[in-house]
Amino acid sequence: MANQVIKAVTANWILGAIAALTAFLFGGWSGAVIGWLLGTAAGFMQAQRQRILSPTVGLGAGAGAGLIVGLWLLAGSAIQQQLAPVLGLPATGTVEIVLALAITTLAGGVMGALQGIPAPAKQQATLVTLAFVLVLFPLADGFAQTSWIDTAIQILIFVMLALGLNITVGFAGLLDLGYVAFFAIGAYTTGLLASPQLNLDWNFWLALPVAAVVAALAGLILGTPTLRLRGDYLAIVTLGFGQIVPVVFRNLTAVRIDEPISKFLASLQGHPEMAICLIGCDRAINLTGGEAGINPINRPTLPLIGTFESANYLPWYYLILCLVVFAYFAIVRLRDSRLGRSWTAIREDELAASAMGINLVNSKLLAFAMGATFAGFAGAFYAAYISAIFPSVFDFSISVIILCMVILGGLGNLTGVILGAIIIMAADRLYLPKLAEVLKSWLNTSVLPTITEPGLRDFVAISLDPIQMRLFLFGLTLVIMMLVRPEGLVPDKLHQAELHETEEASKEFLADARSR
Repeated sequence: MANQVIKAVTANWILGAIAALTAFLFGGWSGAVIGWLLGTAAGFMQAQRQRILSPTVGLGAGAGAGLIVGLWLLAGSAIQQQLAPVLGLPATGTVEIVLALAITTLAGGVMGALQGIPAPAKQQATLVTLAFVLVLFPLADGFAQTSWIDTAIQILIFVMLALGLNITVGFAGLLDLGYVAFFAIGAYTTGLLASPQLNLDWNFWLALPVAAVVAALAGLILGTPTLRLRGDYLAIVTLGFGQIVPVVFRNLTAVRIDEPISKFLASLQGHPEMAICLIGCDRAINLTGGEAGINPINRPTLPLIGTFESANYLPWYYLILCLVVFAYFAIVRLRDSRLGRSWTAIREDELAASAMGINLVNSKLLAFAMGATFAGFAGAFYAAYISAIFPSVFDFSISVIILCMVILGGLGNLTGVILGAIIIMAADRLYLPKLAEVLKSWLNTSVLPTITEPGLRDFVAISLDPIQMRLFLFGLTLVIMMLVRPEGLVPDKLHQAELHETEEASKEFLADARSR
């Protein structure tokens, strides 16, 4: 019982610390927006930790959890009020602080009350509430003037990538360190089809499924030579694939294709000009634009909305949200299908799965293809969203970050994977830049003017820059996570049992020894 109380307090305090940090850094109405989101999460998590027998009980439990988060929010806002003039932070009014506390408590209570509804309706009510939050978030963001919607779009892109990689790594147990290659293939397919690069100028809606199909074919190509590999050897092959693809796109700037037989005969005769040319005969084709990339890329168009514009984030947000929802439900169906159970069997014991009649070749190839498909969707959206594509974007670090999202959230658990993607991307794209801005303002006004030595001044300025230390902080977080909770934040039950099998065996041995 005491252990459950500690876990509950810890979870609510973690959410509260995030809320306090948000209110401190961003000020204004940011506390109300983050309080609404985290209060809803706190109410839901509290209902998972205790048995909710009625909506009234759930209301009290959820409101209590929301109140804890709200008190943290209140503390962060109070500190922000005191330090705002020194750090150059936006001021937060008393009315904004009080409303943020009320909204956080109310959001937790509403979500907790919904968890007390009888089982068939509870799941539907929870989904409706979640949909309500996701749909209204851009409106709340616009009202509060927090300007978080661009970051939310980037987070959702990586959520889709993490969901796709979870098929390969989490479901099938195939370690893929070159997943960014499928992201790049989807983006470049859209760039080639929906841009003036090859004078095709396809509509985005036609290029989107084609990009997914091409990425799936690339997944089959990668999977074919890796069928006999596992573990470290599989990781090395996929790593090589991920390194090769961006290099290929960077160097396809002068493409000419000759018919192979005639080219071979012409080379034997010493007259290469006699080879039969298939592509790029008059002049070599600049296929991918090299380091300059492909620009511009056609954007989506809808009858009532028109062409999506870079200054209007709403259509982009709802489009990527629909793609993520589609990916989530499609992957859930895959996980619960016969193919999904085959992936689980292969992950647990490949030899036993083969002995039980599972086709290892087809199952592995489909795991690579299905995972690559969703990376293709994400790449197509990304190419249209920024209206340009460059090979330098798709470096190895992207594959590592996506893999860390899957591991941090919990291998094989879709909810955990989404949570891991949100945490890593929000920290990288939202909190660290703002923290760097605040620290820079404080250093320039209070610390650096007091340092006379130029070398020491530069050292202090660089050392206290979170952007420069982002990889260090990121790695430190992962190290701590692997030591404290290796199964992830929201672990899959099977993975959790495997990782704590030794602990459970030790507990059973001690209990048996005491009973004797």
